[in-house]
Amino acid sequence: MEHPPSESVSAQRERCWTVLATTQGALTRVELRRYALPQPNEMWELDDAPILSLVQPRPEGNAGDVMFDSDRRRHRVGRLMLRPAGIAMHSRGNGGVLDILTCRFDPTRFVQTTGLSDWDPHRLERCAAIASSPITALVGRLRRETVEPGYASAMAVDALADIVMVDLARLLRGPSRERVLKGGLALWQLRRIDEALRGSEGVWPTTSDLAALCGVSRSHLSRGYVTTTGTALSTHAAAIRHERAQDAILQSDQSIAQIAHRLGFASASAFGAAFRRTTGMTPHRYRTQGRLQRG
Repeated sequence: MEHPPSESVSAQRERCWTVLATTQGALTRVELRRYALPQPNEMWELDDAPILSLVQPRPEGNAGDVMFDSDRRRHRVGRLMLRPAGIAMHSRGNGGVLDILTCRFDPTRFVQTTGLSDWDPHRLERCAAIASSPITALVGRLRRETVEPGYASAMAVDALADIVMVDLARLLRGPSRERVLKGGLALWQLRRIDEALRGSEGVWPTTSDLAALCGVSRSHLSRGYVTTTGTALSTHAAAIRHERAQDAILQSDQSIAQIAHRLGFASASAFGAAFRRTTGMTPHRYRTQGRLQRG
């Protein structure tokens, strides 16, 4: 399949998404976009700057794959992915309405910081589905600076973007973790963990549940996750649970009790206490404040 010229790609993108919130640093632009896509959907995208994107979860889930023009193989797409500058990407997915946070890096700054300019097929495959708790957490911070900007947000955005680029370089410049880290987890196991945590309904996955999905013992899973990602599995799971809670509170009309049940909390009060410990506000206040800010 031949991709259209860049002008057509740009026009296609302009037609299918609107900007819900944006923040601008000196060298980085972050946008929370709402896409309204045909079901199913196919799209070519091309940009002269590298773009890191984080798909926000939704009840019907997200499914799809991508093919980079210089690679021509299809890769299952992850929730977090990087599209390098100057490389056209063909995506296929289940379409519909979905929110995506995009972080557009200054191309010169990106190369200077990461040293990444050679995008071989192996590196592109890893770009399609980035499995990194630290990077996901940093992009979550960028999302908060975009939706709820605070003091010196522009400085914070550039500082966070620099750390993201460093972590991307560490992840993508080295050989695959699957081959080099003894006692670590394979990429498919990391994906399976994230799929279980992001797709659970009513019962929150235990370490035993996740270990069974990965075909290893509980102790090996816990050790292997730290070895591979540098983050404790419990920390990663708690971050995903909180992220899902924030998205459900702001992007759905479900009651707080319904959201608590979806995320496996014993009660709405238990959910409220956990949410308040993390954010400093109740779920009801978070919903009201967030919707006021979004207009």
